[in-house]
Amino acid sequence: MPTGRPYLLREVYDKTPSIDDRICALPDPADPTEYEAIADALWDLFLSTRNLAEQRSGTGCTRHPDGPVDTEAPEDWGFCLLCNTNRRRGQPSSTAAEKPPKHVWAVPPPPYTHGALLQTRRALNDALLELNYRAPDASFQAVADLVHAAFVISRELSRPRTYGCLVHPGAPLDPAAPKGRPMCIFCAGRERRASYGPPTVTVRPSRPLPPVRHPDR
Repeated sequence: MPTGRPYLLREVYDKTPSIDDRICALPDPADPTEYEAIADALWDLFLSTRNLAEQRSGTGCTRHPDGPVDTEAPEDWGFCLLCNTNRRRGQPSSTAAEKPPKHVWAVPPPPYTHGALLQTRRALNDALLELNYRAPDASFQAVADLVHAAFVISRELSRPRTYGCLVHPGAPLDPAAPKGRPMCIFCAGRERRASYGPPTVTVRPSRPLPPVRHPDR
């Protein structure tokens, strides 16, 4: 059993009941401001469950597992910003991972609703009932994923849903959206990048190295 696991697990058990009660006490629909405190509490709980689980790489890159993530990576490329920068510069030796992760931790698909939050809460409670000090690593991974999923849902619900975008609630409209229709800036940016097509990569020809000259010859 890893050192510190009993302390962290007790921390998770102490934090969960109050969050559970606050979620159950919310009306449906609730004001977005009521989800803000729940999102903060879930993030604090996620930090504890994340420390119980194995570390994950956000890049999926074996060379740069802790490197920066490329948020504008093309469709078939990896998420390592360092490798993608080299590929854009024309270095063919820099390749992407075969199956790069889309997210480091679980992100549920939209729409984000109060019912989805309650469903994730029930799944989290069931997973915690089977969690103990000697549980397999996969159980701790599953709990951390469920807490992060609940955090994502509550965070999205805490944003004012003014423009009605189901994927990005509360996002501002893009006045220059493609096809002239109202669209949030994130969805408009996604469509705009898709219209560009795959990126063009120019491979620079390799140049022979100049001979080494020694001053004594």
